[in-house]
Amino acid sequence: MQMKFDDAAVERAYLAMPAPFQEPALALRELILLTARQLHATGGVGETLKWGQPSYLPLKAGVGTTVRVAVHDEQQLGLYVNCNTTLVETFRTVFADDLQYSKNRAVLFAIVRPLPTEAIAQCVRMTLYYHLDRRSSA
Repeated sequence: MQMKFDDAAVERAYLAMPAPFQEPALALRELILLTARQLHATGGVGETLKWGQPSYLPLKAGVGTTVRVAVHDEQQLGLYVNCNTTLVETFRTVFADDLQYSKNRAVLFAIVRPLPTEAIAQCVRMTLYYHLDRRSSA
């Protein structure tokens, strides 16, 4: 079941992706939204476009940072985070070679394979709680 879009521009961004990417990208969106619902400190999550890409950000300021969904290359979908954070470094520590990465910017998923839902949920949680987690560990 696909979750309803509140923003027509975000829906159009998903539909503008090449056909082979649409289903996995929409599955990734649903996983982000389902994970975000469980993160009460965020105050909810906003769905918008940043750099023309579907983006998700906590509604409560100072809790986390943005996570974006975008086509990476001909065969991979990316879950992008702010490159000025330590998130991808943390993902590499937690997941090692279980996931693929693009520098300090993204976690990549082959569109021909099932999404690693547990790992994605953890990455989304770490992103949406990034600032909160950093403060609590200081």
